[in-house]
This record gives sequence, structure tokens and C-alpha cells, in this order.
Amino acid sequence: MSSREPSGEPAPAPETGEERAAPPARAGAGERAGAGERAGAGERAGARRVAALLALALSLGAIAGVAYQRHAAVHLRALPRVPSCVRGARVALRKPVAVSGTEPRQTASGETVYLTPGEDRAVACALQLDEALARHLAGALAEQAPAQRAARLSELVRDRVPADPAYDRAASAAYMMASAALRGLPDDVPEVRAAAEELDRHHACRFDTRRPCPTRPPLPALVWLTGVPAALSLLGLLWIGLAASAARTRRWTARRGR
Repeated sequence: MSSREPSGEPAPAPETGEERAAPPARAGAGERAGAGERAGAGERAGARRVAALLALALSLGAIAGVAYQRHAAVHLRALPRVPSCVRGARVALRKPVAVSGTEPRQTASGETVYLTPGEDRAVACALQLDEALARHLAGALAEQAPAQRAARLSELVRDRVPADPAYDRAASAAYMMASAALRGLPDDVPEVRAAAEELDRHHACRFDTRRPCPTRPPLPALVWLTGVPAALSLLGLLWIGLAASAARTRRWTARRGR
């Protein structure tokens, strides 16, 4: 016999055990959904932090790179390639001058001087780079006294080649030939040793060589102020990437072990 409520409606059927257990199941599903949402929010926040760190590293690195390039363009220029004739001229200029020259050449002042075949070859090589350089070299090689010859060769490299980067090939060739000509002079003459040291110092300050330059300014502070944080940011990104890779490896290992 069916039971009815006082209002006349049929009484609800009594709850079974499975129905009474349903609310906890629904609660567990809600907890899992909430945990998934929190995990997703954490991943999005982590991605935003990584993007911000990457943007910081790139922007600071770009500033440091530009500052360094501006410094290097003036004080750390790479050695340019010189004509192949420079090597042959260096070999000829290393030999001490024992005879008078017979090859006519004009100096920068318009004077005609006579050079040895080796010296004439060096002037012809310099003429491929710059006519003014070749005339000054002819005048320096025409000097017979060791002290005067050394002074003219030092002046050639120091004062007769413009500092503009467009003349870097001429400057490098002038240094190579002038230093070779100094080796053909007596090394016990103080002026010869002083000229050789000055040539090396001037060349080291114009180009990025292994020799130190006492007048080269240090790297700009902007390079350090932006380069160091950029490097640290990149290291942080590397650490985050390694940590994420290790976490994925652990999850993959745990799944395979089930």
C-alpha cells in the first residue's frame, strides 16, 4: 500500500546507499576541477614570468651589445687584410742596406730619391693602397742614418695615416713595412729601439691585438650595467628550463612505473 504525504502527494522513495554516497563523489570531482584550475593558473603565471624574464634579457642584451659595438668600432677594430705584396716587401726591408739606391721615387715634398730594389718594391706596394703613403714611405726609406730613418718610419705610422677606419688597410700595411725596415737597422741605437716600441704601441691602440694599449679606455659602464643583468637573466631562464625538463622527466618516469 502506497503512502502519501498529508498534502496528498506520494511520499518520496527512501534513499538507497548509492544515492547517499553520490554527494561526496560530486564533491571529489569539484575538488579535482579546482585543483586543475589552480594548476592551469600557476602554469600561466609561470609562463608570464618566463616571458618577462626573456624580454628583460633581450632588451638589456641589445643595449649592452650596441654600447660594446660602438666602443669596439673605435678602439677594438679587427686587423684588416693587406695586399699580398706587403709580405714580400717585409722580407726585402729586413735586409740591412749596404749599397746606394738606383730606383728613382718621389717623396711627399716632390723631391726625387733613389732606393734599392727592395725599398722600391715596398713603395710600389704602398702605392696600391694610398699615393700619399707611398711618397712618405719613399722619403723615410731614403734616410741613411739609423736614428733619422727610425724617426721617419715612426712618423709614417703615427702621423701620415689618418685615424679613419677607411684607412685601416693602409695603416696595417704601413706598420708591417715600417717595423720590418726597423729590423734592418742596428738594434743598439736607442732611437731605433724607441721607434720600434712606439710602432708596436700605436698599432696595438688602433687594432685589437695581443699587445696591451696604455691609452685605450676601458669598456663603457653601460656595457657592464646592462650586460651583467642580461647574463643573469639568461642564466635564470636556463635554470627554469632545466627544472621544467627535470619535472617532465619525473612525471614520465612515474607514469611508466604504474
